[in-house]
Amino acid sequence: MKLRFFGHAMWGISTDKYNIIIDPFTDIGYPMPTDLTANIVISSHEHFDHNNFKLIIPPFKKINQIGKYQVEDVNVKLIEASHGKLDGKNLGDTYICLINIEGVSILHCGDLGEIPNSNVLNEIKDVDILLVPIGGKYTIDAEQAKELVERIKPKLVFPMHYRVECSKVDIIDTIDPFLVLYPNTKKIDSNIYEVDKDMLKKGELNIITLNYE
Repeated sequence: MKLRFFGHAMWGISTDKYNIIIDPFTDIGYPMPTDLTANIVISSHEHFDHNNFKLIIPPFKKINQIGKYQVEDVNVKLIEASHGKLDGKNLGDTYICLINIEGVSILHCGDLGEIPNSNVLNEIKDVDILLVPIGGKYTIDAEQAKELVERIKPKLVFPMHYRVECSKVDIIDTIDPFLVLYPNTKKIDSNIYEVDKDMLKKGELNIITLNYE
């Protein structure tokens, strides 16, 4: 199984049999991928930087509503969560996306803006892989991301939705505050990470950052 980071909150999950894309973006400064195909495309919410289904060549299974889905051997659940507030204005809802594929559980947090309630936390605890926003403003920030990690205890954590030089979403924070909290973060000089299932079984926390191209 491989994870591919496109930047912002856009990810790909690929196996020998399946290809999943989550939160495809529009032109927000990152290099725009081309010729993308997928079995499943998921959007955490209907904001333009997370729902560009036109970026992927059809046909594919489109998932963008709360509920449980099964696509052959892949199980997907979209769980309602809060997008939080910006300058006192409610940003609405987002979905956190729980995927079970080939015996691995992956939680993509979309634009999560608040720590979920205890019922949701119980549902998502002990996931194998956590894809978590850290930039603040539109989402939780680095401190809140750390709290989420400590409460659900994933094995692998990948930060996302933070400011980089090319991004037009420039009011969010960089990755630096997160790295202060997790100084042992391992940087992979690639936008692709191959998941080691044996490492997941050890249950140790590993924090990874990837390039976005």
